[in-house]
Amino acid sequence: MKISSPRGTSDIYGEDIDYRNFIINTARKIFEIFNYSEIITPAFEYTQVFSRSIGEGTDIVQKEMYTFMDRKGRSLTLRPEGTASIVRAVIENKMYSENMLLKLFYIGNMFRYERPQKGRMREFWQLGIESIGTDNPVIDAEVIWILNSFFIKLGFKNLILLVNSMGCSRCREKFLAEFKKYIKPELGKLCNDCQNRFEKNPLRVFDCKKNSCKSILASSPEVSSYLCSGCKRNFKEVLECLKILKIKYRIDKNLVRGFDYYTKTIFEIISEDLQSAQNALGGGGRYDNLISQLGGPEIPAIGFAVGIDRTMMLMKQLNLKFKKLTRKTRVYLITMNKNCQIYSLDILKYLREMEVTCDINFSNKNLKKEIKWARDNNYNFIIIIGEDEINSGSLTIKDIKKFKQYKVDWKNQKDKIMEIIGANYYD
Repeated sequence: MKISSPRGTSDIYGEDIDYRNFIINTARKIFEIFNYSEIITPAFEYTQVFSRSIGEGTDIVQKEMYTFMDRKGRSLTLRPEGTASIVRAVIENKMYSENMLLKLFYIGNMFRYERPQKGRMREFWQLGIESIGTDNPVIDAEVIWILNSFFIKLGFKNLILLVNSMGCSRCREKFLAEFKKYIKPELGKLCNDCQNRFEKNPLRVFDCKKNSCKSILASSPEVSSYLCSGCKRNFKEVLECLKILKIKYRIDKNLVRGFDYYTKTIFEIISEDLQSAQNALGGGGRYDNLISQLGGPEIPAIGFAVGIDRTMMLMKQLNLKFKKLTRKTRVYLITMNKNCQIYSLDILKYLREMEVTCDINFSNKNLKKEIKWARDNNYNFIIIIGEDEINSGSLTIKDIKKFKQYKVDWKNQKDKIMEIIGANYYD
């Protein structure tokens, strides 16, 4: 039997690791600047955490969750998204406060059982933030600001923010009543998936990518037309903040979020450099009722999520380059035989205690091939150790980038090594 990874999963290595680390490190720096703290939640939760928050009528809950029974008959689910788990953690650990805004970020793997395709796997990686404790429009603008800044730092150009308001529960109730009236005569023209969605969660119809369904929605009622005075005022203030921050936005009246927990501000960042069907980079919105729905106090919140795998794919598609973060000095010890390898352990110990990235050849090959390998793998210095070096107690350090050579008395001039390496740091 051939052993392979399960369908919809992938191994991450080589260049993809560099892309992934660049994306994550960029996010961490921005999150730190905006005073967000990291939270790590379990990879699986009790199923009701997701069914009660995302909504029983969503495709995720009905079709895409990895749900299983444990040995005591309890229903558990691998997390399909990050927000519900964080809300559960905030409630359980009483992390909320009446007077303090809770700013959290997460980076983790999520799981959805759907047809694998480019940029969308069954196990996928996601990062995001949750800002919990205020409904102030300024925090809405800040969350959007962070998302926009993140993609600018990654090198994306021609970014446009799509923004809308779904209103509060009262606004949505009025809109849904009118939307259902509009769709009912057209129901038979919708695709099978949308017909099922309409019965359980009508807003999910807006997520359909099929042109036939899009054309039916083109003249449908708009949720923004049913906003109460308070929600209208809130949305106007959010837009004013975005103008001050000079973030280009476009009000998209057909932008909705299918998860049950979304209210008021919702948003999505797109790049005009990408094809229209695949130009979404990340998005999120406000969820003022979710914490109370899951048993906590009535605390408003807002957040966003970004797919790391998808971001990596789009960076490659746009040929976005980045500077690989590496230590400046890398030293490679080339030993001529096993006796020399044992002798070199003391040198390795010294270099690593000095926090120098270094390694040793574990098999004795042709010296020219070893030097070429060191050069090809971005080593700056090599130290060749043979029987002569052992007998004399000296080391020859070669700068293979600048073609310089240094002689050091290993027993009495150890500090000299760091002077040579330290004076020749590379970016």
